[in-house]
Formats: sequence, structure tokens, C-alpha cells
Amino acid sequence: MSAEFTKELVIDAVNMLSSGNISLANEYLAAFQKSNDTWIIAEEILSYRPPHDMHILTFAAMSLAKKIKTSFYSLQKFQLMSLKNSLIDHLKYAAMMRNSNSLIVQLAVGISALGLMFSQWDYELQDFVRKLSENPQYVMALLEVLKVIPEETRPSNLPVEAKKLNSVIDTLEQQSPYILDVLEGLLQRPDLPDDALPKCLAVCASWTKFSMLSPDQVLQRKLFIMAEFILATPLVNGHLEAAELFVALLEQSLIRKELNSCLANSVISLKPAFKRSMGERSLLQNYCNIFVNLFQTHFRLTQTNPERLNERLVTIELLLLVAEESPLEVIEASLGMWSSISEEVYLHDDPQMYSVYQPYFVRLLDLLLPRAALPASYEFMMPPGSADMQRFRELISEVLLDMAHMIDDDTVEKLCSIVVDEQSPWMEVEASVFFLRHLIGNFKEHQTDIISCILKTFFQKDCQQPFIRLQVLELISTPETVSVETIWDCLVNELRRADPMLSAIDCRLNLLMPHWNYLVTLAIMVDEFCLKESERCELLCSICTLIRELPAACVQEAKTSILNIRWIKCPAHIEENRHRVLMNSF
Repeated sequence: MSAEFTKELVIDAVNMLSSGNISLANEYLAAFQKSNDTWIIAEEILSYRPPHDMHILTFAAMSLAKKIKTSFYSLQKFQLMSLKNSLIDHLKYAAMMRNSNSLIVQLAVGISALGLMFSQWDYELQDFVRKLSENPQYVMALLEVLKVIPEETRPSNLPVEAKKLNSVIDTLEQQSPYILDVLEGLLQRPDLPDDALPKCLAVCASWTKFSMLSPDQVLQRKLFIMAEFILATPLVNGHLEAAELFVALLEQSLIRKELNSCLANSVISLKPAFKRSMGERSLLQNYCNIFVNLFQTHFRLTQTNPERLNERLVTIELLLLVAEESPLEVIEASLGMWSSISEEVYLHDDPQMYSVYQPYFVRLLDLLLPRAALPASYEFMMPPGSADMQRFRELISEVLLDMAHMIDDDTVEKLCSIVVDEQSPWMEVEASVFFLRHLIGNFKEHQTDIISCILKTFFQKDCQQPFIRLQVLELISTPETVSVETIWDCLVNELRRADPMLSAIDCRLNLLMPHWNYLVTLAIMVDEFCLKESERCELLCSICTLIRELPAACVQEAKTSILNIRWIKCPAHIEENRHRVLMNSF
């Protein structure tokens, strides 16, 4: 593209981003945003009437915001004032446009950055709020700016020295009671849209999250009561913003090392609303975030205070409620909290602490077992299955490993009884084995017996389900538990299936090492397995790879044995090709 910058060329480049020439357009636009032409051209684009398309306007506003941050100190005071007035005029115009939120956000970033870097911000803020709040059509845009202001105080967003940044934050903290008054005043007005309440809650959450408002300030205000009402009812409109406010209050409580009992009790009182929200995934996710943050805040603040144990148990009940009632993707956010509890018990090594928490872990396991069970439709499906279930099981496996020391013998026996029971549905059997695999590491003295019992049961049942067969292969991979003969039997048994899981076998051939005679025998048997010829050759290559890893004294003997194999059941040209594969693999 041209090296010069004009309004027309910039617009063409922005349009090119959606037409495929991304690299060229990106290079041009990045150079434009660094140039001094940004000020004039972005202003031209934003001032043009009738207005350009929204994505063009948004890019222009974004360019101005970026330029303000990088070139603020090169501007004189009269230029700053002119720029401020211009941005506010553009914000007012954007507020009158349809579907203009992306533009408003970028203008808000520019106005916030300009105000925060300008020394008279404390005086400017109230005047800015007063002027825009007079017109009901400007109020939503005003609220967006107020929401963005605290976000822009992050060091990564505001290029000012630490001393100046601290001064800016102090100024905003002084302005925070005024902002609360403004928000509650706006909510009294009948001329504002229904979206005003959620937006006011979002502003309050932003000022709280970034420490401009303290929990004690917010808990005494009508905004908190409104948020509490939305969550306790529950109401869909404003639910996310109310939840974000609660989470911000809890996060600040942790930062300030003080959890207000009013806030904690308010969260606990949301249990009925949570249960009434079944089927509404977004609402459940909001409640889960609140519950997890309450637990996390309370847990960290009371770790050295055993007198508050009963309070903690109440927050653990919230985690159990999430595990019992929520969809899988909602449960995920809460699982890590159980690892925190488990770690604390392990580090303290206190029998009394163990006796208090252990029943909760047993309840958790009872709740997770049916949630982790595969759908009945998976009976003849080859692994791995859905990505969602994979991710959920990966998270559960981490928690099970962490909590293994919290599980007693009775729980393990219960899982084993499900596995050996002839009447158990295959989904329950598979899930029980999955759980046992991750728990039995804490039962070293019984580990081998448990695995042997499960394998014996599966051999007797001749389980056809691929996912159960995969669990068998996972079991024999447990270090120092089963004999090489058992490993061999399991691998060959799987290979003789009508639909052997070759990739799962291939990555477990090393379990036979250093007994290379098994590998040679496996190479001899390849025609006995239901494999394509390409898969047989793949298996032979894997065998050769392992043989190459043997001690030098064994490699030649094993190599000679495998190269002397004669496959009498296959045509000569296929046998010849296999030998060629073997030779090329060494």
C-alpha cells in the first residue's frame, strides 16, 4: 500500500481487513497509528456526515485513544482541551446512533485516558458527569465512560510513572462517594431505559474491582440492595452485572483482609435462587462464580483461625450444591477449590481436621461419579468422545489425585463393588474404574490387588465397550502394579478385537520392555489381528523403535530375530514389503 496516509486510504485499509488482505492492511494501519497524521485523519473520519460505517468509526476512535496514550506529553494545554471537547462531542453523537456500543467503548477509553493523564481530572469529572447526565439520551454513554475509567488505571493501560498513577488513583477514591451518588440518582429518574440499572451496577462493580470503592461503602447503598434483589429473585435483566458486583466485593474483601458478615450472609442466602435457576446456564454460571469467590475469600482469610471452621463448612456446602445441580461447564469453575482444601489437610496432617473434612469429600465423590459417567450413546463409540467431556474429566482427574488421601477404604470398596456387579450399567462401571485409577495411588498396599480384581472381572465379562477397554489399558499402565504377563495378555486381547484401538496400544508397547521377546512374538502375530496392512506396518515400525532403545548387547540379537520372521499367511509381495519396512526402521 501507499506510504502516505489519507482518510480514503485508511478507510480502504480498514475494509481490507475483512476481505482477506490482512497482513498488508495491518502493516499500513499500524504505521498510520504511529504517525502524526492520526490526529487529523481520525478526527476527519469521526466528524464526517453522514457518518461512515460503524467499524470505520470504531477504528478511528481506537486510533485516537492509542495516540493519546503514546503522545499525550507532546500536546500543549490548548490542544488537550480541544481534543477533550472533540471527543465528548463525538461521544454525544455516538450516543444517538443505533448499535454504536463498540464506538462508545473506544471513545470512552480515549476520554478516560485523556482525563486520567490530565492534572485537573478531579475538577473535570464532575463537570463532565453533570453535562452528559442532563440529556437522557447521553446517559448510557456517560455510564460507559464511568465504567471504563477504573479499568484504564491499570499500569498496562496508562503510560504514566508510578507516583503519578498513585496520585490518580487517590483522586478517584476521593471521587467515589460522588460516583455512587450519581449512580443512585440516575436510577431515580423515570426517563432512562431499562438498561440503565445493569449499566449502573457494572459501573459500581468496576469502581469496586479496581479498589476505588470499598465493600463497606457499597454495602450501605441502594445499589447493593438492588443487586441483591436481582440475584435473589432471580431476574435476568442485570443478573450478570449484579453477579460481577458481588464478585468484585468479595475480591476486594480478600485484598483488604476483611469479609463483612453481611456480604457473606447475602451470598449464602442465594441458594434458593440458584436452585430456581436450573436450566438457565448463564445464571448458574453467575451464581457459581459468586459461590466460588465466597469460598476462596473465606478460606484464605480464615486459614489461621480454627474458630471460624463452622463458617467455612457453610461455604463448602455451596461448592457441593454446585457439584450436584450445575451443568458440567459450570461445575468446572468450582473444582479447584477442593484441591485447596485437600492441600490444607495434607499439610497440617491433623487427624481432627481430616475427620471434619473427609465426609465432605465422600459426598463430593458421590456427586461427581454420575456426572462423570458417559452417556449411554457412547456404548460403541470409539474414544475420545466429546471435547467437553474430555475437558471435564481432565479436571476431575486432577481433583481426584489431589483428594485421594481424603478417601477411605469404604469408598474404594464401594467403587470396586460397582465394577464387579453383573447388574451395573456399563457407564457406571467405566466411571468407577476411572475414579479408582486416580484414587488407588493412595492405597499402595492394595493397589495391585484392586487392579488385578478389575482386570479379572473384565476378562470374565469380555467387555466390548471401547471406553471400558481403554480403562483396562490405562490400568495396566500404572507403574509397578501388574506383571509383564498380564500386560501382554491385555495388549494381545485388545489387538484381537474386531476394532482394536491401535494408537492406545502403540503408546503402551514400552510397558513390555525390556522383555524384547514379547515384541518379536507380537511381530510374528500381526496377521492374527484385525488390522489394515498399513496398520500392521505401523505396528512393526513401533516395535523396531523400541528395539533400537534396548541395551547395545540386546539390540543385535533382537534385530536378528525380527528380521528372520516369515509370515506364511500373507502373500509374498506383502511379506517382502514388511521386511523392507523392518530394514528401514533400523
